[in-house]
Amino acid sequence: MTDPRPDVDLTAVRTHLTSALLSDALDAQGLRHQCLGTGLALLDPTRVLAGYAFPVTIQRVYDVPAEPFRGLVAALDAIGRDEVFVTATHRAADIAVWGELLSTVCLARGAAGAITDGLVRDTRAVRELGFPVVSAGTIPYDSMGRHEIVAHGVPCVVDGVRIERGDLIVADSDGVVVVPQAVAAGTVRAALDKRRGENAFRRAVAEGMSATEAFATFGVL
Repeated sequence: MTDPRPDVDLTAVRTHLTSALLSDALDAQGLRHQCLGTGLALLDPTRVLAGYAFPVTIQRVYDVPAEPFRGLVAALDAIGRDEVFVTATHRAADIAVWGELLSTVCLARGAAGAITDGLVRDTRAVRELGFPVVSAGTIPYDSMGRHEIVAHGVPCVVDGVRIERGDLIVADSDGVVVVPQAVAAGTVRAALDKRRGENAFRRAVAEGMSATEAFATFGVL
């Protein structure tokens, strides 16, 4: 399969960019609804999660199937380096879709993190692993007999935002932004340009320039 990931320097993204800067760059292109909703947060808010989307599709079940976790282990075996495991649950509040063992597997495979609009568990252990995970909260419930993954590497929708495999995802203490792969390289360049403008703005204001003059000079605020 052709690698869908855009030509993006993830190290530069993780070091120099934020979800807010990327959101601003998307706004400038008319893509004004690329952030996931409120209430989703990193287990460790000091971390930055940046990688390429690896979305999965889940199906609610109400009994333990004959082959539990069949779709989950297939997805875990398929996720690649720098990919982000994305589980859309439609904000399900009665199931944990992520935990320590899944984080351990993904960490070993070089994945960048995991994002769900649902709930997670084993949070102390996940934090100790240093694996970035975004969720809507926590609950102790296991996923066995509650949901099964039925497809991976296929598009999903979280909070009205369509996420396709290879889209750039960045999450930090402000939230989660999804950059469509088709515009990812240009969006990252634009965000880096804005970062340089903001740095110049800060220096100028610190040296006595007025906000009006600094905005007129650098075009950022």
